[in-house]
This record gives sequence, C-alpha cells and structure tokens, in this order.
Amino acid sequence: MKKLFFLLALAVASTPVQLFAQKSSVGVTGGITMANQYGTKGGALMKDDQKVGFTLGLLMETPIAKSNFSFQPGLFYAQKGRIQNVSFKEKNYWSLRYAELQANVLYNLKKDKGCVFYAGGGPTFAADLPSFVENSLLDTDPVSGTTNDFVKSGKRSVSFGTQAASDFKGPDWGVNMMIGFRNKAGWSIGYNYTIGLRNIIPVANGSDAIRNHFMGLRVSYWVKNK
Repeated sequence: MKKLFFLLALAVASTPVQLFAQKSSVGVTGGITMANQYGTKGGALMKDDQKVGFTLGLLMETPIAKSNFSFQPGLFYAQKGRIQNVSFKEKNYWSLRYAELQANVLYNLKKDKGCVFYAGGGPTFAADLPSFVENSLLDTDPVSGTTNDFVKSGKRSVSFGTQAASDFKGPDWGVNMMIGFRNKAGWSIGYNYTIGLRNIIPVANGSDAIRNHFMGLRVSYWVKNK
C-alpha cells in the first residue's frame, strides 16, 4: 500500500503546475498484457514463452500549451512475467505483479468528427507487488502415444530483493511506447510496448541479465474536465 501512495504522489509531482491550468481529462483503462523476459542466464540465451495477463489503470491527460502535444501520466496494475521452459516436461509460470507509473508525452493528430490518432512514449517506474510462481509437469510419460497435458504441481510466492536467494530485483523501470485512436465520445483503444531497462537478476554473474518486456492492448474511457 505504501508503494501505491508513493507512485500516486510521484505522478502528481511529475506534472508541471502550469499544465493543470489547461483543460484536462481523466480516464479509466483496462486490457490484456502479453509479457516475457529476455536476456541470458548461466551464459545461455533465454528462450521462454509469453505469459498472458491483464492490466487496469487510472489516466490523466493534459494538453501542452496550444500544441498537438499532451502529457499523459498513468498508474496501472500490470501483470508481467514469463512461462519458463525448464525441460521438455516441466514449466514454471512466473506471474509477476507491479504497480506501474507511466509518464508519456503524446503527439495527437486530430481528424474529422473529433477523432484523434496519437503516438508517443515516456519513462516507466514499477513497484513490485505480491507475486507467485507455479510449477507444472506433464501428467503422463512424454514418450507414450497418449495426449499429454501440463498439470499444476506446486505454487509459491516470488521474493524480490538483492540477496542471492531472491528471485528478482525490485522495483523495475524502463521505457514505454504507445499508439492509439480516440473518438469524440471519450472511448479510446491503444497498444503499448514497455521495454524493461533494469537487470532484475538479484546478483548478476558476468554478462547475465534478465529484463521485463510486455505488450498491452487497452480500452479506455475518458471524462473531460469542464
């Protein structure tokens, strides 16, 4: 909870005072995420699978002076992680949860009937929330002729820290890029891609590095401040 209050305060503090004098909009958003982690571990390139999750958030958007640019900070609950292929018969489902602050600057291309196409990006900062990892095994002998399914076999909490026994470092930060469309009624649909910049291996060894990356498809509804 303290991390959420910190991010809310940071979102407000990052908005220049003069921008609040402009006509602002606030909105709510939600959608799906497709996350993975990239890098090397033990000298080997990671080749794991994407993990699907969801995201929910609060947004604010303020025009920058009288230009086509706007400032859009947002605070999101975002699910990240990956499906780790431990072996041909074992997988680990890393379900990482973050409270993520994004501070995007957008260029808005206004079209007829109040519609807007937008594109832009900015920095991100994500505080780790309670997360878990789930182990799954094949339910039958993989060499048999029967159909095999991965069955859950165990679940534990993920530990964030800088000790060797920790799973990952927290918090995380990176860069966000986004494009989208918004109509006159206040609905918008957008795609974002967040690239993690921090190496989240607790104790890095040599050139080893793991970074979060995730894509999001979000639908938002905006209420204009009159």
